[in-house]
Amino acid sequence: MKRTMLTLAALLCLNGAAFASIDWQSKGEEIAGEILANPAGFFYDFQQDFEATTPLPPGKSFGVQTGLWGGILPTIAAMPSLSGKYRLHAEGRIAPGVPQIDLIGGYWDCPVVQMATNNSKTIKDAKFDGYYMGAIMSSSVSPRVRTFWGFKHSQLKARATFLPDSEGKLPQLFGVDINSFDTGFKDDFIIAGIETPKSISKLWSIQLNYGLKTQIFASKVSWYGKYFELGLNIYPEGVLVIHPVWNFHVNF
Repeated sequence: MKRTMLTLAALLCLNGAAFASIDWQSKGEEIAGEILANPAGFFYDFQQDFEATTPLPPGKSFGVQTGLWGGILPTIAAMPSLSGKYRLHAEGRIAPGVPQIDLIGGYWDCPVVQMATNNSKTIKDAKFDGYYMGAIMSSSVSPRVRTFWGFKHSQLKARATFLPDSEGKLPQLFGVDINSFDTGFKDDFIIAGIETPKSISKLWSIQLNYGLKTQIFASKVSWYGKYFELGLNIYPEGVLVIHPVWNFHVNF
């Protein structure tokens, strides 16, 4: 049972599979096949859910953020993360028209995997984690519109090794034996977006990310408040195309 739990946590990084159609078994096999075909890409979609890739609000110098929910995961428990932003240059401080420059970065880990490893005799080792870093430039084009663009480097690592149980059996996923996997994701992304304020400390934001190596697109529409961000991440080539996102942040 513990091996099965780790297998699902590793391959899905969640506590169980979600099936949207009435034919649960067929949908589950379809999702599992897509995950096994590109597990790193599947994991990375969840990493992007809690990445803080929007600029700091005007007048703020730094901020911190953690993911509460991403896709179908309570990420605060399954994939706890910590992101940070630091304003390197305020818009127009040196000269009119010079954009605001923010440094961004963050890290996440998956304690569910480590807990399963420590309590199982058939799991040799396992590790799931990832990080990102980059910079965002933003510039006001009118009192109610600000554009931003930037760059980020992202990396994810996922590996696990299983041992046979006392009966010589390996864990299975939909009838397939799994003895180990070692995968990862690494790419550099171009970021472009636009935001418009609705009131003090509240704004709407739309952004597009493009991976230079993988040549994949991702987009995000979000409402950004004083403490929370609610949004939808869209991954056209992902296993789960639409991810509801809920993040908590504090800016100073």
